[in-house]
Amino acid sequence: MHHCDQKMSKKQTDEDFSTFQDAIKGVKPLKNDRIDLYAHPKNTRPFRDNNRYNDEAQQTPLSDERESPDVSGEEFLFFARTGMQFKTQKQLRQGKIIIDDHLDLHGYTIAEARETLLEFIQFAQKQQIRCIRLVHGKGYRNSSNKPVLKNKVNSWLRQHPDVLAFSSAQPKDGGTGAMYIIIKSH
Repeated sequence: MHHCDQKMSKKQTDEDFSTFQDAIKGVKPLKNDRIDLYAHPKNTRPFRDNNRYNDEAQQTPLSDERESPDVSGEEFLFFARTGMQFKTQKQLRQGKIIIDDHLDLHGYTIAEARETLLEFIQFAQKQQIRCIRLVHGKGYRNSSNKPVLKNKVNSWLRQHPDVLAFSSAQPKDGGTGAMYIIIKSH
């Protein structure tokens, strides 16, 4: 009797699986090709949502003439000034330095992004913030083949005297659509 129940149970399981397979025919798995999913760091608020920063224009020219070689949306970026300890560089790449605040530049024009980035770096210094996360996206909404904002940010940060290092983020923090930045303390 017990043996018969097992057979019925297996048959029913096979039928259920067959029904499930029929139900999902033609269904394609979702693919997230825009930006890796990420969570904002705990105890931080988006930069533009807090009013603690000073709106004064900062005189740090970020030139568009000094473009770096073009990078792709998926390319991993890394930069460190001479003298940056190897251990710190490794921790930055691995996302092991505590993020104190973040800025998301989605939807910004190039001019707005440049101004806001300068304000954010100035704000971070005044608040004694060491490491920030910047979300720039991968540029897939753009008609060109390269991510415009990611390329601009890559160039701007290399020019800024108070940026000691930056690295593309770990997947949990936005992957190659975001970066960690170490700011020089004053």
